[in-house]
Amino acid sequence: MKINNGKTRDSLFGEVIYTYTRKQAVEDGCQVLLTGENAELARDIGWKYPVYFTRGVWDLIEHAAAFEDDPSDLTGILWDILMMARFGKDVTEDLRKFYVTIRINDRPRRRLFYVQIGPTDMDDPSPALTIMQEEDR
Repeated sequence: MKINNGKTRDSLFGEVIYTYTRKQAVEDGCQVLLTGENAELARDIGWKYPVYFTRGVWDLIEHAAAFEDDPSDLTGILWDILMMARFGKDVTEDLRKFYVTIRINDRPRRRLFYVQIGPTDMDDPSPALTIMQEEDR
């Protein structure tokens, strides 16, 4: 990778010791890629890039969808999160924060989430969205 003045990343920072790709994170279960009907839902809302959730956010979604007393299902919860992500407050050029009320421990709780746009992976520069919690940043 060329940086400036003909210097490469390796000459600036030294040899890369270890890399962990998004593909590996998905395979390991640390991130969840929306596919099928869920990916179609994201496109219907207006997201044109692949959408990933961190494991922590996805666990909250599944936990909230599991409550029998709550009429929210997985699709409804995803709709709320994906829609609110479109209208959140920009923090930086590539990061937006937003709030969603989600059921945690049988009680509605207002949670702060972030959506970040960046490259899909180290070897795939096409854009992707990652929805995460504060501690995932």
